[in-house]
Amino acid sequence: MGYLNKSLRLLLFIFFCFSAESVSAQDLISIANTFLNDKNYVEAKDAIDEAFEAPDAAQNPRAWYTKARVYHEILKSNNAELKATKANHTAFVAAVVEAYTKTVELTPETNNLHVLANNQLELMWADAINKGVSSFQEGKFDKAYTSFQTAQVSKPADTTAYIYAGLSAQNAGLYDEAIATYLALKDFSKLDKSVYNGLILSSQAAEKPLEQQLDFVEDAVYNYPNHVPYIVQQVRLLVNLNRFTEAESILNTAIKRNPNNGQLVLRQADLYDRIFKEAFVNGEPEKSDHYFEMASEKYERYLSAFPNEFTANYNYSVMINERANRVYIRINLMSKDEYDIRGKEVEEVGHEWTRKALPYMEKAKSIKPDDEKVITALKVYYERLSLVDKLKQLNDEH
Repeated sequence: MGYLNKSLRLLLFIFFCFSAESVSAQDLISIANTFLNDKNYVEAKDAIDEAFEAPDAAQNPRAWYTKARVYHEILKSNNAELKATKANHTAFVAAVVEAYTKTVELTPETNNLHVLANNQLELMWADAINKGVSSFQEGKFDKAYTSFQTAQVSKPADTTAYIYAGLSAQNAGLYDEAIATYLALKDFSKLDKSVYNGLILSSQAAEKPLEQQLDFVEDAVYNYPNHVPYIVQQVRLLVNLNRFTEAESILNTAIKRNPNNGQLVLRQADLYDRIFKEAFVNGEPEKSDHYFEMASEKYERYLSAFPNEFTANYNYSVMINERANRVYIRINLMSKDEYDIRGKEVEEVGHEWTRKALPYMEKAKSIKPDDEKVITALKVYYERLSLVDKLKQLNDEH
């Protein structure tokens, strides 16, 4: 009997559609509500959409509330047949919110539809937040992002949904969406560090152009000028962009404010190391020597505090070995007569640099015993210094 009633209603609706001139918006609203009550959402949507073709429907709060309820139920439904209807999720949510909002605007506060529409908006937001949190905790970050998007649209001025949406998108690998969500928060207030962290990490993960990454980091530094991790990131990007002078100036200022910060000292060592190499390539030996000395002082200062830091040990050894390589290159360019006269003497200078580099590379190996770069470097060092036993042991191990 119930099925027959539904069929009759559907036939009635079809009849009305073919006799549109005799169907009022009010009739279509009633038909939409009937289909809604029977959970025939496709037919309900067709009816209410047709109702809004009438010019007076836009001023009818009952029409708006019916549209909101129909669209809201479609949004919540897991029926696969309705997927295409809400393919553009954000736009569909916006349509639901608009319909509830119009209901509120067109009714006084004491009106039942006014109260119901406000309640539905609150429930829509809360439901989206709860589902988003649940999905996030289950590691379903795509699903969480969609839920938090719903919450964003439901209550646009609430920053909580934006933060969670950005974090969900970031964890889901949707880095462009995460960046857009984090940036949208700037319309509401100053970004906190957690948002800047997400913005910076997402731009790195998405491999955005270095200039764009730098824009985000510099914005973070502007708002949090004494936060060392942002300064470190800023310097790293400037170095990668070969803007050494700017990087040096920023580091000098930061070190004055934070003289004992190890990360800044290490970043200075790395910067001076790079300038040492660049100056030599550019035919500036005095500048190269000057920055070598400064880099050495920074590396040794850092390693005295953090002796087991792999990168510092490895990079310092490589930098020292660069001095050795320059000597060995000179030897290779000598004629036989020149080598017979002073080759051994010059070679010993190279060996001295290699001996100085050696303990730092051996320390690096003790920290990461199987690192291929370290093993390769040590084989070169041992061979140069004729450390036969050590070379044999290393070859036997690897």
